[in-house]
Amino acid sequence: MKGKATAEAAAKEAKEVGARGAQALEEVNADRNNLNKVVEDFKAEVQNRVTILEEVTAGASEAKARVREVAEARDSLCTSLYQLKVDRDWMHNHDIGHIVGTILDALENAATVNELKERSKFTDERSGFHGVDNKARYVAAVNANNKLSISTIEDIEKCLEAEDYVDRLRLLYDDP
Repeated sequence: MKGKATAEAAAKEAKEVGARGAQALEEVNADRNNLNKVVEDFKAEVQNRVTILEEVTAGASEAKARVREVAEARDSLCTSLYQLKVDRDWMHNHDIGHIVGTILDALENAATVNELKERSKFTDERSGFHGVDNKARYVAAVNANNKLSISTIEDIEKCLEAEDYVDRLRLLYDDP
């Protein structure tokens, strides 16, 4: 009986140990499930942060490219502005005087002006022109002057039609 009682006590104790073991196993499984859930949450958070980091990196790359483009555009504009200032100064200091002088010194202009001067003279003296209709000749000379084609002006017009007109004017009128 004693053996039976001991066996029953041992069986009872074994049941209790088994029940406690099963309960501990359930607790461990619950903890493992909780840990798995936490790990999955961490994985999702890490993936979200990786996605955010990739977006920020892409945005930073785009911003760097845009900054580079803006810097190149700024440098180009600065260069263009400097060239415009140089061109303006050259035209102010050289071009206008050269153009006016060239037009005034043009052979076509000088011949027409001389003819106008000759035709516009008035005198009471008898000469080879006495009885000649000088007024009509003067009007004809004025009309010829108005229709005068000066090659220098044509050259200037050709230069002004081009995009690099200042450079072309420099070739025509720059000091040697």
